[in-house]
Amino acid sequence: MAWFEGFPEPQPQGVTELALEATSQMLRPDLERTSDGRSFARLDGEEWQLTGDWAMKAGSSRINVRARLASRSGGIADQAMWNWHQMFNLPQGGREDAPKNRLAYHLERDGRVVGDLSKPGVTLMDLDVAWVRPFGTADAGGRIGASIQLPTGKQSDFSGDGGTDGLIGGALWRRFGRWKVFAQAERVMLGLPEHSPLRAVLGQTSFNRAWTSLAWQGEGPGLISGLGLEISLGYAGSPYRTGLNRLDRAGWQQHWTFRHTRLPRWRFGFSEEAGSFTAPDISAFTAYRFGDR
Repeated sequence: MAWFEGFPEPQPQGVTELALEATSQMLRPDLERTSDGRSFARLDGEEWQLTGDWAMKAGSSRINVRARLASRSGGIADQAMWNWHQMFNLPQGGREDAPKNRLAYHLERDGRVVGDLSKPGVTLMDLDVAWVRPFGTADAGGRIGASIQLPTGKQSDFSGDGGTDGLIGGALWRRFGRWKVFAQAERVMLGLPEHSPLRAVLGQTSFNRAWTSLAWQGEGPGLISGLGLEISLGYAGSPYRTGLNRLDRAGWQQHWTFRHTRLPRWRFGFSEEAGSFTAPDISAFTAYRFGDR
Protein backbone atom coordinates (compact mmCIF):
# COMPACT_ATOMS: atom_id res chain seq x y z
CA MET A 1 0.00 0.00 0.00
CA ALA A 2 1.27 3.48 -0.88
CA TRP A 3 2.31 4.61 2.61
CA PHE A 4 4.12 1.32 3.30
CA GLU A 5 5.90 0.94 -0.05
CA GLY A 6 8.83 3.03 1.10
CA PHE A 7 9.65 0.56 3.86
CA PRO A 8 11.92 -2.51 3.33
CA GLU A 9 10.68 -5.19 0.98
CA PRO A 10 10.05 -8.71 2.34
CA GLN A 11 13.06 -10.98 2.62
CA PRO A 12 13.71 -12.46 -0.87
CA GLN A 13 14.24 -16.11 -1.72
CA GLY A 14 17.62 -15.45 -3.27
CA VAL A 15 16.64 -16.31 -6.88
CA THR A 16 16.65 -14.19 -10.02
CA GLU A 17 13.09 -13.29 -10.86
CA LEU A 18 10.92 -10.71 -12.61
CA ALA A 19 7.40 -9.91 -11.34
CA LEU A 20 4.59 -7.62 -12.49
CA GLU A 21 1.86 -6.55 -10.09
CA ALA A 22 -1.22 -4.38 -10.54
CA THR A 23 -2.98 -2.97 -7.47
CA SER A 24 -6.08 -0.94 -6.73
CA GLN A 25 -6.57 0.83 -3.42
CA MET A 26 -9.02 3.25 -1.85
CA LEU A 27 -9.67 4.57 1.63
CA ARG A 28 -13.36 5.40 1.93
CA PRO A 29 -13.93 9.19 2.08
CA ASP A 30 -15.81 9.19 5.42
CA LEU A 31 -12.71 7.75 7.13
CA GLU A 32 -10.20 10.27 5.79
CA ARG A 33 -10.04 12.59 8.81
CA THR A 34 -9.67 12.02 12.54
CA SER A 35 -12.34 13.37 14.88
CA ASP A 36 -9.89 15.91 16.33
CA GLY A 37 -8.93 17.10 12.85
CA ARG A 38 -5.22 16.52 13.40
CA SER A 39 -4.72 13.84 10.72
CA PHE A 40 -5.98 13.73 7.15
CA ALA A 41 -5.33 10.89 4.72
CA ARG A 42 -6.57 10.35 1.19
CA LEU A 43 -5.79 7.13 -0.65
CA ASP A 44 -7.25 6.50 -4.09
CA GLY A 45 -5.42 5.14 -7.11
CA GLU A 46 -4.01 2.27 -9.12
CA GLU A 47 -0.48 1.12 -9.58
CA TRP A 48 1.53 -1.15 -11.87
CA GLN A 49 4.81 -2.24 -10.34
CA LEU A 50 7.67 -4.12 -12.03
CA THR A 51 9.98 -5.85 -9.55
CA GLY A 52 13.31 -7.33 -10.52
CA ASP A 53 15.39 -9.61 -8.28
CA TRP A 54 18.98 -10.32 -9.25
CA ALA A 55 20.63 -13.01 -7.13
CA MET A 56 24.24 -14.18 -7.11
CA LYS A 57 25.96 -16.92 -5.12
CA ALA A 58 28.43 -15.96 -2.40
CA GLY A 59 29.73 -19.27 -1.06
CA SER A 60 26.85 -21.02 0.69
CA SER A 61 24.90 -17.73 0.80
CA ARG A 62 23.29 -15.51 -1.78
CA ILE A 63 23.26 -11.76 -2.38
CA ASN A 64 19.99 -10.40 -3.77
CA VAL A 65 19.42 -6.96 -5.28
CA ARG A 66 15.79 -5.91 -5.70
CA ALA A 67 14.74 -2.94 -7.84
CA ARG A 68 11.16 -1.71 -8.27
CA LEU A 69 9.66 0.54 -10.92
CA ALA A 70 6.17 1.85 -10.15
CA SER A 71 3.66 3.49 -12.49
CA ARG A 72 0.88 5.26 -10.59
CA SER A 73 -2.33 6.73 -11.97
CA GLY A 74 -6.07 6.96 -11.42
CA GLY A 75 -6.37 3.76 -13.44
CA ILE A 76 -9.35 2.26 -15.23
CA ALA A 77 -10.64 -0.38 -12.80
CA ASP A 78 -12.98 1.68 -10.61
CA GLN A 79 -16.06 1.03 -12.74
CA ALA A 80 -15.26 -2.69 -12.98
CA MET A 81 -14.99 -2.95 -9.21
CA TRP A 82 -18.24 -1.02 -8.82
CA ASN A 83 -19.98 -3.44 -11.19
CA TRP A 84 -18.54 -6.45 -9.38
CA HIS A 85 -19.89 -5.31 -6.02
CA GLN A 86 -23.25 -4.42 -7.56
CA MET A 87 -23.53 -7.81 -9.29
CA PHE A 88 -23.21 -9.66 -5.98
CA ASN A 89 -25.14 -7.05 -3.97
CA LEU A 90 -22.06 -6.17 -1.89
CA PRO A 91 -21.42 -2.83 -0.14
CA GLN A 92 -19.49 -0.38 -2.29
CA GLY A 93 -17.23 0.62 0.60
CA GLY A 94 -17.49 4.35 -0.05
CA ARG A 95 -16.90 4.16 -3.80
CA GLU A 96 -20.16 6.02 -4.40
CA ASP A 97 -18.66 9.06 -2.63
CA ALA A 98 -15.34 9.20 -4.53
CA PRO A 99 -14.62 10.29 -8.13
CA LYS A 100 -13.83 7.41 -10.45
CA ASN A 101 -10.29 6.88 -11.78
CA ARG A 102 -8.75 9.44 -9.44
CA LEU A 103 -5.12 9.48 -8.29
CA ALA A 104 -4.90 11.00 -4.82
CA TYR A 105 -2.26 9.90 -2.32
CA HIS A 106 -2.14 12.46 0.48
CA LEU A 107 -1.14 12.32 4.14
CA GLU A 108 -0.87 15.21 6.59
CA ARG A 109 -0.61 15.76 10.32
CA ASP A 110 -1.35 19.02 12.17
CA GLY A 111 -1.46 20.87 8.85
CA ARG A 112 1.96 19.58 7.76
CA VAL A 113 1.99 17.57 4.53
CA VAL A 114 3.87 14.31 4.99
CA GLY A 115 3.44 13.17 1.38
CA ASP A 116 1.34 14.02 -1.64
CA LEU A 117 0.92 12.54 -5.10
CA SER A 118 -1.81 13.51 -7.57
CA LYS A 119 0.05 13.56 -10.89
CA PRO A 120 0.41 10.23 -12.74
CA GLY A 121 3.94 9.11 -13.43
CA VAL A 122 6.65 6.46 -13.18
CA THR A 123 9.09 6.38 -10.28
CA LEU A 124 12.00 4.27 -9.05
CA MET A 125 11.33 2.94 -5.58
CA ASP A 126 13.91 2.41 -2.83
CA LEU A 127 16.51 -0.26 -3.67
CA ASP A 128 16.88 -3.39 -1.48
CA VAL A 129 20.14 -5.32 -1.04
CA ALA A 130 19.80 -8.59 0.88
CA TRP A 131 21.97 -11.44 2.19
CA VAL A 132 20.23 -14.83 2.28
CA ARG A 133 21.57 -18.09 3.73
CA PRO A 134 19.50 -21.19 2.80
CA PHE A 135 19.74 -24.50 4.65
CA GLY A 136 18.20 -27.94 4.35
CA THR A 137 16.56 -29.18 1.15
CA ALA A 138 13.62 -28.32 -1.07
CA ASP A 139 11.54 -30.79 0.95
CA ALA A 140 12.51 -29.66 4.46
CA GLY A 141 14.57 -26.55 5.06
CA GLY A 142 14.63 -22.84 5.50
CA ARG A 143 16.63 -19.67 5.17
CA ILE A 144 17.79 -16.75 7.25
CA GLY A 145 18.70 -13.34 5.99
CA ALA A 146 19.12 -9.62 6.41
CA SER A 147 18.73 -6.66 4.08
CA ILE A 148 19.19 -2.94 3.84
CA GLN A 149 17.04 -0.57 1.82
CA LEU A 150 18.82 2.35 0.21
CA PRO A 151 17.07 5.74 -0.21
CA THR A 152 16.87 5.80 -4.01
CA GLY A 153 13.22 6.90 -3.88
CA LYS A 154 11.63 10.00 -2.34
CA GLN A 155 9.63 10.24 0.84
CA SER A 156 7.50 13.10 -0.49
CA ASP A 157 5.83 10.92 -3.16
CA PHE A 158 5.80 7.63 -1.20
CA SER A 159 8.55 6.01 -3.31
CA GLY A 160 10.78 5.76 -0.24
CA ASP A 161 11.05 6.92 3.35
CA GLY A 162 14.18 9.06 2.97
CA GLY A 163 16.40 6.87 5.15
CA THR A 164 18.48 3.69 5.09
CA ASP A 165 16.39 0.92 6.61
CA GLY A 166 17.08 -2.65 7.69
CA LEU A 167 15.40 -6.04 8.01
CA ILE A 168 16.20 -9.41 9.56
CA GLY A 169 14.12 -12.54 9.11
CA GLY A 170 13.85 -16.23 8.46
CA ALA A 171 11.65 -18.86 6.82
CA LEU A 172 10.93 -22.58 7.25
CA TRP A 173 9.17 -25.10 5.03
CA ARG A 174 8.28 -28.77 4.97
CA ARG A 175 6.83 -30.94 2.23
CA PHE A 176 4.42 -33.84 2.83
CA GLY A 177 3.93 -35.56 -0.51
CA ARG A 178 2.12 -33.07 -2.73
CA TRP A 179 1.47 -30.74 0.22
CA LYS A 180 3.83 -28.06 1.49
CA VAL A 181 3.64 -25.82 4.57
CA PHE A 182 5.62 -22.59 4.82
CA ALA A 183 6.18 -19.83 7.39
CA GLN A 184 8.22 -16.63 7.35
CA ALA A 185 8.75 -13.93 9.97
CA GLU A 186 10.80 -10.74 9.95
CA ARG A 187 11.56 -7.56 11.86
CA VAL A 188 11.68 -4.23 10.01
CA MET A 189 13.79 -1.34 11.34
CA LEU A 190 13.45 2.18 9.93
CA GLY A 191 16.43 4.53 9.79
CA LEU A 192 14.56 7.80 9.30
CA PRO A 193 16.43 11.10 9.01
CA GLU A 194 16.18 13.28 12.12
CA HIS A 195 13.86 15.82 10.49
CA SER A 196 11.78 13.38 8.43
CA PRO A 197 8.09 14.39 8.14
CA LEU A 198 7.24 10.72 8.73
CA ARG A 199 8.22 11.06 12.38
CA ALA A 200 5.07 13.14 12.93
CA VAL A 201 2.84 10.18 11.99
CA LEU A 202 4.84 7.23 13.36
CA GLY A 203 4.57 5.79 16.85
CA GLN A 204 7.59 3.51 16.45
CA THR A 205 10.43 2.88 14.02
CA SER A 206 10.27 -0.92 13.95
CA PHE A 207 7.53 -3.48 13.38
CA ASN A 208 6.94 -7.17 12.58
CA ARG A 209 5.67 -9.01 9.51
CA ALA A 210 4.82 -12.69 9.04
CA TRP A 211 3.34 -15.12 6.50
CA THR A 212 2.09 -18.67 6.65
CA SER A 213 0.86 -20.78 3.76
CA LEU A 214 -0.40 -24.17 2.67
CA ALA A 215 0.27 -25.35 -0.88
CA TRP A 216 -0.73 -28.31 -3.03
CA GLN A 217 0.93 -29.18 -6.33
CA GLY A 218 -0.41 -31.57 -8.93
CA GLU A 219 2.02 -33.76 -10.86
CA GLY A 220 0.15 -34.59 -14.06
CA PRO A 221 0.40 -33.02 -17.54
CA GLY A 222 -3.28 -32.07 -17.85
CA LEU A 223 -4.93 -28.73 -17.19
CA ILE A 224 -6.34 -29.89 -13.85
CA SER A 225 -3.87 -32.64 -12.91
CA GLY A 226 -0.90 -30.29 -13.24
CA LEU A 227 -2.41 -27.38 -11.33
CA GLY A 228 -0.91 -26.10 -8.09
CA LEU A 229 -2.47 -23.76 -5.53
CA GLU A 230 -0.93 -21.96 -2.55
CA ILE A 231 -3.08 -20.05 -0.06
CA SER A 232 -1.23 -17.64 2.23
CA LEU A 233 -2.19 -15.34 5.06
CA GLY A 234 0.09 -12.39 5.68
CA TYR A 235 0.36 -10.16 8.76
CA ALA A 236 1.98 -6.72 8.82
CA GLY A 237 2.30 -4.57 11.90
CA SER A 238 1.87 -0.84 11.46
CA PRO A 239 4.33 1.76 12.78
CA TYR A 240 1.80 4.55 12.11
CA ARG A 241 0.04 6.49 14.86
CA THR A 242 -2.23 8.89 13.03
CA GLY A 243 -5.50 8.36 14.90
CA LEU A 244 -6.97 6.79 11.74
CA ASN A 245 -7.79 3.23 12.67
CA ARG A 246 -7.33 1.78 9.20
CA LEU A 247 -3.77 3.04 9.05
CA ASP A 248 -2.72 2.44 12.63
CA ARG A 249 -3.85 -1.13 13.18
CA ALA A 250 -2.01 -4.23 11.97
CA GLY A 251 -3.01 -5.51 8.56
CA TRP A 252 -3.98 -8.93 7.21
CA GLN A 253 -3.71 -9.98 3.59
CA GLN A 254 -4.79 -13.16 1.83
CA HIS A 255 -2.81 -14.39 -1.19
CA TRP A 256 -3.87 -16.99 -3.79
CA THR A 257 -1.05 -18.25 -6.00
CA PHE A 258 -1.40 -20.67 -8.93
CA ARG A 259 1.26 -22.79 -10.63
CA HIS A 260 1.26 -25.51 -13.28
CA THR A 261 3.67 -28.30 -14.17
CA ARG A 262 3.70 -27.14 -17.80
CA LEU A 263 4.86 -23.66 -16.73
CA PRO A 264 7.37 -24.51 -13.99
CA ARG A 265 9.03 -21.09 -13.95
CA TRP A 266 5.79 -19.10 -13.77
CA ARG A 267 3.31 -18.28 -11.04
CA PHE A 268 0.12 -16.23 -11.12
CA GLY A 269 -2.18 -14.97 -8.42
CA PHE A 270 -4.11 -12.30 -6.63
CA SER A 271 -4.27 -10.80 -3.14
CA GLU A 272 -7.01 -9.10 -1.18
CA GLU A 273 -6.92 -7.09 2.00
CA ALA A 274 -8.55 -8.54 5.08
CA GLY A 275 -9.78 -5.57 7.08
CA SER A 276 -7.15 -2.81 7.04
CA PHE A 277 -5.12 -0.61 4.72
CA THR A 278 -1.68 -1.90 5.58
CA ALA A 279 -2.08 -3.63 2.20
CA PRO A 280 -3.90 -2.80 -1.07
CA ASP A 281 -7.62 -3.48 -1.57
CA ILE A 282 -6.85 -6.00 -4.29
CA SER A 283 -3.89 -6.90 -6.47
CA ALA A 284 -3.07 -9.29 -9.31
CA PHE A 285 0.43 -10.51 -10.12
CA THR A 286 2.53 -12.74 -12.33
CA ALA A 287 6.17 -13.73 -11.90
CA TYR A 288 8.83 -15.52 -13.94
CA ARG A 289 11.84 -17.16 -12.32
CA PHE A 290 15.19 -17.55 -14.06
CA GLY A 291 17.62 -20.36 -13.29
CA ASP A 292 16.61 -22.20 -10.11
CA ARG A 293 13.00 -23.32 -9.93
